[in-house]
Amino acid sequence: MTAAARARRGTAAVALAVVLTMVGATAASAHHCYRDQWAGAAYQHHLRGGTPWVPLSDLGVMFAVPPHLQADCAWVADEVVADFMAENGMTQEPLIHAKATVGGGAAHQGREPRPFSYLTEAQFGSLTVDLLAGVEACAAGL
Repeated sequence: MTAAARARRGTAAVALAVVLTMVGATAASAHHCYRDQWAGAAYQHHLRGGTPWVPLSDLGVMFAVPPHLQADCAWVADEVVADFMAENGMTQEPLIHAKATVGGGAAHQGREPRPFSYLTEAQFGSLTVDLLAGVEACAAGL
C-alpha cells in the first residue's frame, strides 16, 4: 500500500470517527448558541480571540480537520461556513460560545438572557457532512 493510500485511509477513518461521534452526540448541537449580529467593534474584538466566542469555521477546523491535514485543508471550513452563511442570509460569520451551556449565564443570575440563535440538528448535521466531504476531497488531492 502506498503512503498516499495509507494517508487517505487514515483520513477516512478519522472522518468516520468524527461522524459517529457527532451522530452519537446529537444533543450537543443544542449547546452551540451564537449571536446573529454584533456591533462592528464587538465582532472584531471577539475575532481577535481571548473571549469564549469562536468563529464557526475555527470550530470546524478543531473538530473535523485532522491535525496532520490542518496546514493543507483548513480552508475547507471557511468555504463550508461561507456557503452556510449564504444559504441562511447571514452577513457575519456566526461566533459560537465555546464555554456556555443552554440556560446558563444570565439565566442563573435572575436576568433575562440576551437573544441567541442555535444551530439546529439539521444545520449541525449539514455542516458536519459538508465539512467532512470537503476534507476528504482535499486530502485525496494531496
